[in-house]
Amino acid sequence: MRGIAYRVTAGLWPEVQAYLREREQPTETYVEAEVRVRLDAGDTTPCLTFLSDTRHPQWAGSLSSEAQAQLIAGARGLSGRNIDYLSDLVAHLREAGIRDRGMERLLARVAELEPG
Repeated sequence: MRGIAYRVTAGLWPEVQAYLREREQPTETYVEAEVRVRLDAGDTTPCLTFLSDTRHPQWAGSLSSEAQAQLIAGARGLSGRNIDYLSDLVAHLREAGIRDRGMERLLARVAELEPG
């Protein structure tokens, strides 16, 4: 699995952590965890991450791709239209050199279903 890890200076960490908690936990659908990640240079470092809480009532990880698309199309969340969030996710992954074909197919299907 590939992703991006950000280094935060110790003096800024409390502010950054508070911001991330507010941004990622508005409905408490994630479990905050520290995981060790391997950097491109081969070193490992602890990293704060937010993992889906499979016990949360909003968890939808076992839904088929079609069911996911049906839920996303036309839906809105606290931060706006769900298709916009999904589109931004796919675009940012591409910018980072990551092709997630499953997310790309989901986005294409949601776009087909999106009203108007």
